[in-house]
Amino acid sequence: MKKLLSCLAVFSAAAGCAAPPPQATIVPVKPVAAGLPSVPKAPIGAFALKNPHFDAEMGEHARCATGWSCTMHGDPNSFRYVHADVDGRRAFCIEPITREPWALLTQGTYDGGLRGMRLRFSMSQHLTGVTGDGAGIWVHMPRPRPPNGHVESVTPKSNGWETRSVEFDVPDDSPLVEVGVILRGKGRACFDDARLEVLRPAKNPV
Repeated sequence: MKKLLSCLAVFSAAAGCAAPPPQATIVPVKPVAAGLPSVPKAPIGAFALKNPHFDAEMGEHARCATGWSCTMHGDPNSFRYVHADVDGRRAFCIEPITREPWALLTQGTYDGGLRGMRLRFSMSQHLTGVTGDGAGIWVHMPRPRPPNGHVESVTPKSNGWETRSVEFDVPDDSPLVEVGVILRGKGRACFDDARLEVLRPAKNPV
């Protein structure tokens, strides 16, 4: 068994494998879902996001902030995404144009080191005249089998700038972690200071 584990630590295609030296310690590795390679866990601390403060200007024909994705229900022209100065802060805002129910501002990462970890995502928000379910944090972690990992924390109002956050466990079989914000309703929702943190290994990864 030790010989087999030692072989697996290099390449499965290798022909034969010498016995480990007397002082070698073989540490068993928890298996991951089929099709997903085993990778080192992400280190505890801040995880780098692209353009987290929305400082980068949008390209000439771009329809979303640099490093982010802007999607919406139905009509692709149903919401406006713009940079704006809000109460002295540069922000990125979502505004409805037509009657569609929701719009998203998201960023995804395929870093396998996040699987099986406890994360916290936070974002500052400023809501003006928001109705319906509201606006706030949105997290999605697709899986090869149901249920998908999904977290939302929305509110129909805020008192000026507020920082909201959610904590969540990344399933061992999720290849993607997508974080961002959602607007469900009317009004103007502005966001700034996105932050993703690795807290610790999940106690019971799904």
